[in-house]
Amino acid sequence: MSTPQKFAVVGGGLSGIGAAFALHRAGNTVELLEQDSTLGGRCGFGTLGGTPIMLGGKNIGRRYHELRAFITASGERAYEPFGINSSQVVDGRLVTLDNPGIAGFLRHLLRTGSPIDAARMLYYGARVRFDERNRYLDSDYFGRLGTAEDSAALSTRFGQQFSRTVLRPLTVRLNAAEPDEVYLGAFGVSLGMVQDRYDQLVDGMQPVLDWFAGQVPVRLHTRVERVVLREGRVVGLETMENDGRTTFSGYDGVVLATPAHASARLLGELAPALGKMLGEVTYYPSTVAVVQYARPLFSSTVRSIAFDSGPCSAAGVYGVNDLDIVRYTFSGREARPLPDPAQLARWVDDAEAKVCGLLGGPTVERLRTETRSWAAAHCAYLPDHAGFRAGLREQLRAVPGLQLAGDYLLGAQLEACYRSGVDAASALTTR
Repeated sequence: MSTPQKFAVVGGGLSGIGAAFALHRAGNTVELLEQDSTLGGRCGFGTLGGTPIMLGGKNIGRRYHELRAFITASGERAYEPFGINSSQVVDGRLVTLDNPGIAGFLRHLLRTGSPIDAARMLYYGARVRFDERNRYLDSDYFGRLGTAEDSAALSTRFGQQFSRTVLRPLTVRLNAAEPDEVYLGAFGVSLGMVQDRYDQLVDGMQPVLDWFAGQVPVRLHTRVERVVLREGRVVGLETMENDGRTTFSGYDGVVLATPAHASARLLGELAPALGKMLGEVTYYPSTVAVVQYARPLFSSTVRSIAFDSGPCSAAGVYGVNDLDIVRYTFSGREARPLPDPAQLARWVDDAEAKVCGLLGGPTVERLRTETRSWAAAHCAYLPDHAGFRAGLREQLRAVPGLQLAGDYLLGAQLEACYRSGVDAASALTTR
């Protein structure tokens, strides 16, 4: 049997939790370090009228096998379905797209683009449907495609109207990016997202994370200042605690499970080439407003709307039965830079008016509102992701005791983040 070791995981989002839990289950001593006051990262925990809510990622796909296994390990958890009755605006009209069947989906594609657009979309979709690996950024097929085709953006591969009405709802939802800001080599991740079905936890993720914190030691309010190297190997971390004290803690290895730009900051002096690569990964901002109304704004036949223009990219009910609680997401080019409070209030007013106009209902009294903004909310990856990953692997070989996890490695969906942490833990213990 191998000798148990002591590892540190930096970052309390799902990537870090995946890494820490995998290292813990392998029999190692693990500490998770998080500079904020709570775990969960961009899950965005908050409250609305005293009720816990999540303003960030919360929907759990039926194909999220690794993440669901982690949730199951925490005890019996109840799920409720989410994502039904989804609609989008096409040429000013509301079109509902849930479960249209192959024939209905093909009609939608032909209505919004050329036969060539539809054929390409179906071809790439089939690649994802019949090969699970193509749902993630490290797949061989989309990796080769990106190396060959990512000299131009995704929007150049399809017609203008098709990009606006079909591609944009996908890229803005997952990456907060326009179709001309992402690449074909990453398209499988977006297609995998739209092909899945989603649930959410009835009680949210907080009880799961509370259980996790009882399994793995967690140091909150702890900012990592430096990764420490001795004789060419990572041996620990210098950290600043909430009281301003700087301390050194020794470890046999470290996983940086932070966004690429945060890892770049920590590695700038230690591994300049690696830090430079990470600093080139693109992130875009996003703002979310959750509003509770005096009565339902949506109906049982339409529970969410994706918009084709404007700062509000989507509006929908918070939960399948929460028709009086609406979550507005502001992302994409028209939602940059982050708004000040007055501008955000105008955005919410405009989005609410659009929803009421499309649904044909009157304005409803607002009871309470909770908002959250992230300057770097969504990862939009890089062109030629396979080349990027190959470069990362080469640079990491020069820093024994270090591994990386995060939304820029396998994809920005919750499952991909969690899996990246599991992969980092495996690579760290293997090396």
